Amino acid sequence: MSQIPSWIEPNIFEKVLQQTVPKYKEIKSFKVYDALGPGENYVAIALKVQIKVMLTDYSLHTQSYFLKIAHDTDLYHNVMYKWNVFNKETEVYRHFIPDFEQMYRDVGVEVRFGPKIYELPVEHEYLLLEDLNSLQFRNVNRQNSLDSHHIKFMLKKLAQWHAASAVRVERKGPYNDIYLKGSINPDGEPLVRAMGGTAIQNVIKAVKDMKNKDIYYKKLLKMSEGYADFLLQNVEHNPNQFNVLNHGDFWCNNMMFQYDENKKINDAYIIDYQMLRYASPGDDLIYFYVTSVQLDLKVSRFDEFVKYYHDNLIDNLKLLKYSKPLSSLGEIHKMIYEAKAYGTFAAFSIMPAALANPVESATLDNLVGDSEESVEAKALVLKEERIQKHLEVTLPWMYYKGYFD
Repeated sequence: MSQIPSWIEPNIFEKVLQQTVPKYKEIKSFKVYDALGPGENYVAIALKVQIKVMLTDYSLHTQSYFLKIAHDTDLYHNVMYKWNVFNKETEVYRHFIPDFEQMYRDVGVEVRFGPKIYELPVEHEYLLLEDLNSLQFRNVNRQNSLDSHHIKFMLKKLAQWHAASAVRVERKGPYNDIYLKGSINPDGEPLVRAMGGTAIQNVIKAVKDMKNKDIYYKKLLKMSEGYADFLLQNVEHNPNQFNVLNHGDFWCNNMMFQYDENKKINDAYIIDYQMLRYASPGDDLIYFYVTSVQLDLKVSRFDEFVKYYHDNLIDNLKLLKYSKPLSSLGEIHKMIYEAKAYGTFAAFSIMPAALANPVESATLDNLVGDSEESVEAKALVLKEERIQKHLEVTLPWMYYKGYFD
């Protein structure tokens, strides 16, 4: 259970309740609790705020919100604040999402990219959002990953997002420089070195006895000698390529789905816009593919899914009247290949966390740290059978694609 800060109290929600609850009169009860279990969210503390209110007709109504707050840890205060996660995400919800949705509305297409944002009268780092659970949105089981229907739905949504983000630059000028840096951030080099170094070493230990490890094992050993430098060198911004506003942490837990009565996908929202990076779409595509695609689809349908994304990207760029040359399918494949930093980082660090069983040791400190406890926690995760199977398929595939060069 997270420690609930003392500043989270009923009176700061008065204005929000007046805005969101018709006939609101007064608060009758107030409850704050963890919104997610261990291993479901790392970058921020996710809380559910549940408020029972009386209406002007004296009936009772329960209103809920999703509240994200910063970790009160040395790791966050000394290193992670440099990621600008709350500044980025607040700007996304207040400015970028409304802009992108209006672009599509102007050409007759209704698209929603995320929940509504609300404001509290406090000076703390926070994000208060519409509770999507109350609208029947939910996550898939992250350990099962996504099937082809969910994959294609999200690739279409991602293509819409990427297209709008590219067109916005033409209409409103470049994004702030904070969007040139994502989760692999040179400003947080000690964290990159600690996280990257332990991740690749743990993977090397985990695959030591795998039957197909001889294909790529020497490459991993060589890569481990300078892996942090490899990461930092491969995230330099290239202004001369097709760039979009990457989500930066595009894995299945950062997507919420709404289904119809026949259990078909009605809509999906992207959430957790904390790691945005203006770069080639290859970053999001390889990160998503490595972390979130079902095992039996990972190798067999890669080209099909990339083609599906590319078709949707081009359709939406044309729809929004993008004026620059359109990237070919081959160029998108090249961008995915060149996203080596995000591809390997996803495979060594994020994929195991995404697939792991929920345990109390699944904390931010253990995910990114290099302490004895965090190294042991990550090593234990890599012994899980589900993760071993994904490594057996993913690592040879990445080796043959040239990601370890």
